[in-house]
Amino acid sequence: MKRRPKVIIIGAGTGGLCLAHGLKSDGIDVEVFERDRSATDRQGGYRLSISATGAAALRDCLPARVFDRLVASSADPSQGITFVDHRLNRLLAIDFPHGDRNDPDAERPITRTALRRILLDGLDAITQFGKTFSAFADNPDRSVTAHFEDGSTAEGDVLIGADGAASRLRSQLLPQARRVETDVLAINGRFPLDDDNRAIIPLPILRGPTPVLGPDGGFLFASAVQYLHADGNRPADWDISPEERQAFVMWGFSARRKAFASVDLDKFDGEGLKDVVRARMQGWHPALMRVVDMADPSTVSAFAVKTSVPIGPWATRNVTLLGDALHNMTPFRGIGANTALRGAAVLRSALSAWARGAQELIPALAHYEREMIEYGFGAVQTSLGDMERFHAEGSLSRFRVKAALRAADWIPALKARLRRGR
Repeated sequence: MKRRPKVIIIGAGTGGLCLAHGLKSDGIDVEVFERDRSATDRQGGYRLSISATGAAALRDCLPARVFDRLVASSADPSQGITFVDHRLNRLLAIDFPHGDRNDPDAERPITRTALRRILLDGLDAITQFGKTFSAFADNPDRSVTAHFEDGSTAEGDVLIGADGAASRLRSQLLPQARRVETDVLAINGRFPLDDDNRAIIPLPILRGPTPVLGPDGGFLFASAVQYLHADGNRPADWDISPEERQAFVMWGFSARRKAFASVDLDKFDGEGLKDVVRARMQGWHPALMRVVDMADPSTVSAFAVKTSVPIGPWATRNVTLLGDALHNMTPFRGIGANTALRGAAVLRSALSAWARGAQELIPALAHYEREMIEYGFGAVQTSLGDMERFHAEGSLSRFRVKAALRAADWIPALKARLRRGR
């Protein structure tokens, strides 16, 4: 009797777990190996925003019961995105038309911790934590073996690297693929949203994502994540803990490296990093300054913004990549997770066609990789373009960016196109 095909996935992130669900439902043997010691390691509390594209991929791959859990556990959809300047003057406001959490096209904000826990539903038996991938090796029968640092191995017909931006699998498979630091540094933080501070937070932030274009290339992003129905009542059936239901505001300040000249961000604790941000927001609206002030120092951290460098097609084989493992991007478009989810759905379709004998493995994977290169690196370039615009240097460049946003705010057709392009 012919054995069922087997797929090994390295990485229990959003894309890897979505793919695992799809393959399992198609009758394909699949195992997932994750370097984190547990499902809650390194997850933090920051949220992802699942778009219509990401939701379609999840709906396609997940059992209906698991997808329903995700819908029930997501925060309230944002009402819109509002671009403002550093004095809170409106530049562009785009209302989101899908405010009902049950709408298929609704945005679904959800914390990383809750999302991973939900995606693990039904995958416990095939997911192993504490497994750090080290290398892969080809076998005479055309299968592939994954080796782990603890000396264990796993063998399969296909190996998928969904192990994130610092992918070890990518380093072996595509040593020419690079991830580089940009010219931008960022500091982010968060604080609980409650009745006491809600009244002093700018309304655009309470409505949804709020990009703030400051002087001298400074940029602030802030957004509230809330768990209230439109009628103000908390639903009783949400599959999240009381801690995860806590509404909060997340923010991130970023600027060109030269704006942080002579400042070594690695030497500062959370309160010190807040001081660094405040020093670069002098003259900004007091309400925006308060957003930074209210951050819990334990949540404040700094990082260098990185991006992958697009590469062309490579020789397809039975080892491939998914999500950030190849097309890691800056956070300034907020589409990394949704791009990975789209990739998971496309890869699931390719592997399912192979498993049922409708297509040979290598042509199926080649089709997936061609599509991934096009849309994945397209998203990388889009994200990088937004980063450059948000940190435009020189008064003329900043004027042009703001003028373009104001024009879009006044021209309905242009605003509608921007809404569709989210």
